[in-house]
Formats: sequence, C-alpha cells, structure tokens
Amino acid sequence: PSIRSPNRARPRVLEEIVVTAQKTQQTLQEVPVAVSVVDGARLRDAGVFGAEGIEDMVPNLELDGDAQAPTIGIRGFSTDSYNVGLEPSVGIIVDEVSLARSEFIPDGLFDIERVEVLRGPQGTLFGKNTIAGVLIFATGAPTDEVTANLSVTSGEENSRRIEGAVSVPVYDYLLTRGAFVDWHDSGEIENSFLNRQELETDQTAARLKLEMNPSDSMRLRLGAQTSDTETTYSGWQLYATDPDALAYARTKDPATEDNPFDQHTSFDLPGFVKRDTELFHVIADYQISENLDVSLIQGHANLTNDVLMDFDVSAADLVRVSALFNHEQDTTEIRFVGSADAPFDTRMEYVGGLFSFTGEMDIEVDVELGEDAANFAISPAGQEALGSPGLPQELGPLGDLLLGIPVPGFDAGDGVNQVFDQQSEAVAAFGQVTWFFAEDWSTVIGLRIGKEKKTANLRVQDRGPGIAGMILEAENFSQPLSREEDEISPKFGLSYEITPNISSYLSWTRGFKGGGFNAISFQNQNLSFEPERGDNTELGIKSRLLDDSLEVNFTVYNTDVTDMQVVNFNGIGFDVFNAAEARLRGIEADTRWLTPLDWLTVNAAFSVSEAEYSSYPNAPTPAGSEETEQDLSGKTLPKAPKTTASIAPLISVPFQDNLNFNFGFNISHRGDQFLSLDLDPRTEQKAYTLYDAHIGIGAQDGQWNIALRGENLTEEEALSFVADHNLYANSYFATQIPLRRVSLSFNANW
Repeated sequence: PSIRSPNRARPRVLEEIVVTAQKTQQTLQEVPVAVSVVDGARLRDAGVFGAEGIEDMVPNLELDGDAQAPTIGIRGFSTDSYNVGLEPSVGIIVDEVSLARSEFIPDGLFDIERVEVLRGPQGTLFGKNTIAGVLIFATGAPTDEVTANLSVTSGEENSRRIEGAVSVPVYDYLLTRGAFVDWHDSGEIENSFLNRQELETDQTAARLKLEMNPSDSMRLRLGAQTSDTETTYSGWQLYATDPDALAYARTKDPATEDNPFDQHTSFDLPGFVKRDTELFHVIADYQISENLDVSLIQGHANLTNDVLMDFDVSAADLVRVSALFNHEQDTTEIRFVGSADAPFDTRMEYVGGLFSFTGEMDIEVDVELGEDAANFAISPAGQEALGSPGLPQELGPLGDLLLGIPVPGFDAGDGVNQVFDQQSEAVAAFGQVTWFFAEDWSTVIGLRIGKEKKTANLRVQDRGPGIAGMILEAENFSQPLSREEDEISPKFGLSYEITPNISSYLSWTRGFKGGGFNAISFQNQNLSFEPERGDNTELGIKSRLLDDSLEVNFTVYNTDVTDMQVVNFNGIGFDVFNAAEARLRGIEADTRWLTPLDWLTVNAAFSVSEAEYSSYPNAPTPAGSEETEQDLSGKTLPKAPKTTASIAPLISVPFQDNLNFNFGFNISHRGDQFLSLDLDPRTEQKAYTLYDAHIGIGAQDGQWNIALRGENLTEEEALSFVADHNLYANSYFATQIPLRRVSLSFNANW
C-alpha cells in the first residue's frame, strides 16, 4: 500500500489483497487457508532477485536456490531434488499452470505481480505433490493503457541486472505485455586454483503475454516464457576435512583449506550448470451465466539442465561427474467456478473440474575417475578412503619408500554411465463446495480422486578397468520399472465470522505425494519408493483491526505423515526411500500494519514449530559411525528450524515539492536446524539473524526512484548445505549463505 501522501484526513486503510488460493479470486481474509502474500513491489524494494529471498518474508518457508537443484520446504517438509526421481513436496504454479519440477523457479522471477505461499496440504484443489503446500507465482498482466517500467541495478564485482516490462493495447479487444531480464551475478565463492568466481550467473529471460476479449463473456489469455541461464558450479567448500585428506589435497594446491565460511574454494574442474526452460500457456475463460464461469487451461513446459561437477571438491583430478537432465510436460485443466442457491434459503459456492498431466524425463549421469586416481589410491588418505588405513606405514621403511615414489597421472577412461528415462500419465477429478448455511457460518467439503501411471527404465554400464564401478559398487544392468497408484485427497472445514472484521476456520485435509523410482542409482535394488500421505488439522484466525489499518493472521496446525519420503546422501548418490512416521506441529502468524505514524508501515511474520519423526528406528548413521542404523524416533527432521521470524519496517517521508525519502530494513531470524538426514553434529546450523536495509529517494507519484541496498550487513556466517565428502573419508563439504552485498538501483515507471 502507498503511504506517500501526507496529511491524510482519516487513518490509512490497508488495500485488499486478492489471491487465487482456492482457484478463484478471493480476498486474503476470505480464504480459509494459511496463506501469505508477497507482492512484487516489496520484492523490488528489498532487492530480492532470487527465489531464496522470499523465505525471509514468509513464516515457516525454507527455500534454497541451488542452480542445479533448488530445495523448497514448508513447515519442516523439504525436498532435495538432487535425485530427479523425487518430486517436490511443494506445488509450483506459474500463471495458473502447474509445474512438476522445482528447477523452473529461478527462471521466472521477473515482472512479478505477487507470490502466494499456501502452507499445509493443498491436494484437493492442486493435486498430488502439494503435501507441504503450494507456491503460486503471478506475473504482470497486460493493461488497457500503455504502461512501462524499467529497473537497472548495479552491484559489487560488476554484478548488474536490467529488468523491464511494457504493456500496449493494440485494439480494445487485444492487450499485450512483454517483459525481460538480463542478469549477471558476479558469484560469491573464489576458486583460487581456477582463478574464477564460483556461482557466477548469467541469465537472460523474456515473457510475452496476449489477452483477447472477443466478447463480453469470453477472455483468451496466451503466454510464452523462455530463459537461458549459465552458472559456474559449484559453490562447495571443504569442511571439517580429515587431516590426511587435507594434506593430500594440499599437494595439488597449497592454498587448499577447509574453512566453509571464507568464501574460498579450490578445485580443478571448471564445472557449470547450463539450464534452459520454456513455458507456454493458453487460458480460455468463458462466463456461461452470471453465476457460472468455466476455464480451460492448457500448459506446456520443458527444461534442460546440463551439469558438470568436480565431485572431490579439490585441485586433485579424482572424480568428475556430468549429468544431462531433460523434462517435458503437458497439462490440461477444465475448471468450473460458480455459486448457487442452497436449501433453507442459503447459498453455496463451488469449484471443480478435471485435470490431466503427461510428462517425460530422462537423465544421463556419467562418473569418471580422473588422472590422479592412482596417485591418490596409495596415499594415506586414499588408503583410508578405500578401507585400508595405515597399510603403507605398516610396511615400515618399505612403505615410506613406496609413498615417496611419484605415480604419474594417467586417464584410463575408467567410469560408470547411468541412463534413466521415465514417462508419466495422470488424471484427476476434483471439487470443493462452500456452503454458507447460516449468517456467520460456512462449511467446506472437497475431494480429489486421481490416478497416475509411471513407466521407466534404468541402465547402468561401467567402462575401462572397472575401478569406478568397484568404488560405486555398480552393477551392469538394464531394468524396466513401472507403477500405478491412486490418489484420494479429501478436505473438510468449518468457518465462523466472529465479527465483520474477524473470521476463523477449522479444517482437516489429507495430502498425497506420489511414489516413484530412484533415478540415480548404481545398484539393481531398492529402485522404488512408495507414496507418502499427510493428515493436517489446523485452526486459523484472520483479522483486520484498528479501522482496517492492521491485519493479523494466525494459524495453529498439526500434520501426521506416514511413509515419509526422505533423501540420504551416501557419499556417492542421493538415495530416496520411505521413513516411517513424522509429526509437524506449530503456530505461525503474519501481519501488515499501517501505523498511526503516517510515515511508518510494518510487515512482520513468525513461526514456532516442531517437526519430528514419530517413528524412524532404521535411519542412516553419520559418517565414521560403527553402526549401520540409528533410531531417530522423536528426533527433528532436517532443514526444520524451530523458529523463523522477520520484521520489515518501512519509513516514507515526503519533502520539498514532489520528492519522497524512503528507508526500510528487514530483520530475519532462523532457529537451530540440522542440514542432513542423519543429524550428524557436523551438519547442525545454529540459529542466526540477518539484517538487510535499503535507502532511497524518488518521486512521490512513483514515477522514479533511486535506492541503495545492503544485504547481510553484519556478515553473518551460516551454512545452507552440508554433506559427507564423496571420496575423502571422515570429511565434509558445504555451501555458505552469501555475505554482505551492496547494490544501487534505478527504477522508472511510465
């Protein structure tokens, strides 16, 4: 909401926020769902260009924007997408089209109108794989008059971003909008061996929308988006490295160290992620009658991810991994939205329809031993990695002599190749009815019934001398796979309007996440995993207080999960399997406040939650453990901080004739959390708090402004990812959150 106008005659009033959380346009306060909204203006003011920045504005949201495999979590549910056979737990909707892969997220964050974050299972209306919630991205729509905007941002180390959009009405019945972004991010991690920055990103993307209104009762919307992104990869840094392994790595580069907080790494392979995405949609809306609308939504999307990684994270040429991933999907949805009279002189509103999905994906992974493999094998670090620590030393003087003999590097062409391809077909019917059976009461009943079939083939083949195959315990095989499963996602709810400005709801929903196949596996066993289900009960209160200047939304929830799908990094690959049971419960709230001070607005959010395994007696153990299993029953889930909180005051003061001074800051806090499934103490990230701020000057009518921004001003050090090292025994590698970054932006609107 604008707060630029001084001397208001009455208290400022919050603008109503319209959302599509129930597949129809409703105000935020009407929706009996835990939903938070971040509008595009707030994202631009805060300088949030990557999806991960949204997590600092919404309670109970975890979002890691990894270039290869973004991870999304809500209320303790998170999905690592390093194994592409595991589908997201959070649904992703872009301009009303459902997308099956989280990899699409980093490519569409330009010309954003709003982001809706729905927390808790949403299967009734949004289908499978929404067991944790849904992210809805709405981009700028064509306008009936000529409008344009341009934003230019320049940051440290030659970082720059140019983003713009223009809407042009061609005729009264044809509106157009084009948007683009050209973004160069300088990268956060120095690779001293290659003398380059890791995570340096170049992205160009464009979107075109057309809106036609051939009659008063019909609207046709078409959209196309394309994106090309290239990132130097990865930002991994050695962490808590075994002394022998660190000593070996330093023989290749003396600058090697294992401090994961110094924005420094050293490896020899110039890795990358090259990602290309395309999105298309055609949406036809037709008003059959005053009380009934029908929409046909046709979507197509495709994604290519070409990845090269240095898996030993050192200057030694030990293990190279390449992966080529392709995904293509088509979706069709027919949706009816309407209202009707109901018994006892009451009314009801309903939404329902049919949905179909077809998808194809394939991935080829190649693991190859490098030229230093033989040299490493006879070193103390190599002997420890191969399970024979101390062997050369046990030979006494002869061992010392052997260790002193240089082993020349050579490429034996040794490796393992894996190819996985999958076809999916899914259909569903869904419906939800809201019956306003009394003046202040309503009830919701919903149901989704679906069926899905997946067929796949996994092939593994080693080559060369077979050393890589032995290390990976790879089996040469070609295995056809297939599975069918049914989805049933009901919902029941009751709402009560306490006052015209305070409403409450109580709901029970069942979420469903489909099963699948281990798409990255080198053994012909445990290739399938089963669906997971979650039963969620929540109580929510939504309120607009103080003459509509204060909005407070509050939720209490409890979710019980059975057959929870989990991912464990075994040092080579990311295995997917089903744990037993888990329970997620907590409270969360967010607020918007136009304070009595005409120049001050405050946004805030917080959550206190507990995400634990109810039963998990056969969990994997940390690296170096003598046991093969541990009991994690009653222990926390990974990437599930007990507390999240943020507060974002904005000060806006007019001065002179038509200028406005703005100052805003955002304080965000995340509680203690573990970053790995096995809850290894080395992967525990203690609570931390980030401080961001921006200061700017601009025209009071919003035509232009200049803003200086700073992120992580106190240079807080924290890790976002930790895993057991792929080759060095009793060692780890990690990624850190970005340290302080400063940028200057110019924004103009016409």
